[in-house]
Amino acid sequence: MIDAIIEYLYRSGYTPQSVESLRPDLPRWVRRLQARGVGQVPSLPVTEERSWDPVDAAAHNELNLLMLQAASDHARNRALAHHLRNLTRVRGFKL
Repeated sequence: MIDAIIEYLYRSGYTPQSVESLRPDLPRWVRRLQARGVGQVPSLPVTEERSWDPVDAAAHNELNLLMLQAASDHARNRALAHHLRNLTRVRGFKL
């Protein structure tokens, strides 16, 4: 699953340096994703021929939350992080 996460990061626009900086965290990401019910990493990009089902969409949200939480503080979009925490039910819904 780590290789699939690395591919997902590259397809999401991460540079090789960014991926390498996250590599030590990826085993923890795998454990977190599996604990949250994510069994596989969805492929990118999404096209008309290959649309996501609800399981892929949930996996995408979980991965994006991890990616956002790993971002440096000045690069983090707090509103998006808040929305993803609500969407993934990491905590109870808040406005």
